[in-house]
Amino acid sequence: MKKEELVLVFDIGSSKLRAMYAGKGLNNTFNIKGYKEIDYDGFFEGKFLKQEKLSSIFESVLEEFDIQPSRKLNKVYIGVPAEFSSVRSSEVSINFGDRRKVKKADVDSLFYMAGEKAKSANVEVVSVNPINYVLDDGRFTTMPIGESAISISANLSVIYVDKVFIDVFNPIVASLDFESVEYISEPLAQALFIIPKEKREDLTLLVDVGDLTTSIAFAKGEGLVGLTSFSRGGGFITNDLAEAFDLTIGEADRLKRKIVLSLKGKQNDYYELTLDGGKKDRLLLNNVNEVVGYRIDELAQVIAKCVQMYSNEFLTYLPIYLTGAGISKIKGGRDYLAKCLGKNINYGVPSMPGKDKPELASIYSLTNSALISTLVE
Repeated sequence: MKKEELVLVFDIGSSKLRAMYAGKGLNNTFNIKGYKEIDYDGFFEGKFLKQEKLSSIFESVLEEFDIQPSRKLNKVYIGVPAEFSSVRSSEVSINFGDRRKVKKADVDSLFYMAGEKAKSANVEVVSVNPINYVLDDGRFTTMPIGESAISISANLSVIYVDKVFIDVFNPIVASLDFESVEYISEPLAQALFIIPKEKREDLTLLVDVGDLTTSIAFAKGEGLVGLTSFSRGGGFITNDLAEAFDLTIGEADRLKRKIVLSLKGKQNDYYELTLDGGKKDRLLLNNVNEVVGYRIDELAQVIAKCVQMYSNEFLTYLPIYLTGAGISKIKGGRDYLAKCLGKNINYGVPSMPGKDKPELASIYSLTNSALISTLVE
């Protein structure tokens, strides 16, 4: 009987770091040996705050999971957030000279050509993924192997990671005595795991709203065709509430959990909040909802602008998936965002019993990608 392949995966969020130690379970589930979620200082505008603490966080995870680097587990997988990555489309082609069947080696050559073409001093290529292939007779396909052709062209998605990010984590992995590290694009992993394949035949939008950062990824085929991020998220809503109603961050966070944006209160309707000292306070419902709505409306405007910049045409039908905890944990937050955009929004969740939460999308998607990677090595 083949021994179970286990992977150790780190999801680097803007205010939380998640780690998972898992293997493949039955019926597309994971056999989770260890899971940990850690609040940390995170990153903001492309820089890690208190970077020196990262090493001890990784060490604590290994200790809790009782992991010793060995031949059986000699590699670590680290998710690259959108804030530290970028994407570009690359078109490459091969002419065989004579008509013959397309082989896997031909597809590998296309990938290699795109990767070489995309090399740059400040970034490294994380992955090359197909958007589509075109055969010499003009036919589009997502799986060219076995097709008969004289030539083949490919539209490939090349995803980069900033070397700044690699320079942070390579030394940490080395200090823990692992032999290697594989960096996985977090937005791509989510797109491939969360969005149904048939939806990715056309353009699909993935919006991941975290605590301090939001990423917007355009997915198509097996790749991304657009990616951007900006420093806005659920933490900004908490700060807005704290400033507007003279609350501590803890009080503002508790208030945020009570909010129901779909409620249209009467003039004197209120939220009752227990303050840090135990005293109760009453805050007018409509005033509170207005503060939260203003920030979500701002986010919607940025998303709409990104869609407009990506396509000159108004994309009437654009499936949108929302992940992350920044808005999804606010009752009515997704629906308010959908109303601002004038489009329907689906939650992007792992299709696993009890794990169907938008805030778990990134760690489960990364773990899925890591497990797939072990199959092709």
